[in-house]
Amino acid sequence: MYKVINFIISFGALQGLIIGVLFLIKGFRSKQEKFYLALILIGFAAILGRVLILGIYENQASFLVNLNFILLISPAFYLYTKECSNTTKIIRFKGKHFLPFLIINFGYILFYFTVRDAVNYQKYLQNVIKINESFSIVYFVIYLYLTYNLHKQNKSYYSKILYQLLNQLTFMFFGFFIIWIVYVLAEWIYFDYNMQLIYYYPIMVLLAVILYYLSLQIVIHTQFLFVGKETPTRKTFILKERESKHLLDKLTLFMNDKKPFLDGDVSLITLANSLDVNPKVLSFVINEHSNKNFNDYINNWRVEEVKKRLDDKAYKHYKMLSIAFDCGFNSKSTFNLAFKKATGLSPSQYKNSNNY
Repeated sequence: MYKVINFIISFGALQGLIIGVLFLIKGFRSKQEKFYLALILIGFAAILGRVLILGIYENQASFLVNLNFILLISPAFYLYTKECSNTTKIIRFKGKHFLPFLIINFGYILFYFTVRDAVNYQKYLQNVIKINESFSIVYFVIYLYLTYNLHKQNKSYYSKILYQLLNQLTFMFFGFFIIWIVYVLAEWIYFDYNMQLIYYYPIMVLLAVILYYLSLQIVIHTQFLFVGKETPTRKTFILKERESKHLLDKLTLFMNDKKPFLDGDVSLITLANSLDVNPKVLSFVINEHSNKNFNDYINNWRVEEVKKRLDDKAYKHYKMLSIAFDCGFNSKSTFNLAFKKATGLSPSQYKNSNNY
């Protein structure tokens, strides 16, 4: 039985390492999000590899055994999710997210080679492991939460296949976290870091399953590995027609009721936040349905409001420019250009044609 489990773990580690290295090479060369996916695979493969090292060397100390790869996997998953929704083809490596991984593991290696011969080395080691695991738990939770929110917020920017993959991976990571917490508490409370290796097999098998699943997705959908990320056009942002029309109706209702365009400082981000939608999605809907960019769209609403007030006797004694400023315009030149663009008439021409 144990031989079968060891084979599953070994094969999972080897498979994850090989595919991870392929991703790493391709992702690094093309500056694509595959680079971050490679770090996830390599990180999980390294965790499985630690179990194999423990099984081979049993109780012999090795500085490789306690290296922390959670600090590599957590930000890598977040950045992979983020870059998959990015509209740019070339990405930049965000090294600051991986500084804890480098600093803590370097510190651990330094600790191992300077303290391993001390009389109380095991006691010191247990304290270091507790601090390491506590920090890892907090770090993992933060990045899992950020990834979940990012994944949910940018749903419309993922292809159906990629969205399903990210959704499943999120739940797998959450399941891994729950089991991991159980093991940490068991070590702290009951075993004092003397738990036998065989008790770690369930969580290692779960990691192997995650690696197998990712590999299967790569085999089935080879574009994950072999096809470069294309720069998408507006048409490639998949937003269902029903969802697009729903958002457009919601936007129109909000513009009519709340009149956010009256604020001269209104922006795409503030408007998107008011509607609880991703700014890129809102921009896409505005461009697709009105054939205008955000500024022209807002100015059109302002022009319509100016026209309403010009036709309202209550504003008869207001100056034209005063009305324009009250409707959200910040300068006379912007008002004149926007008005002429929207109506074909200058403000004065419109005024005279309506006997204002």
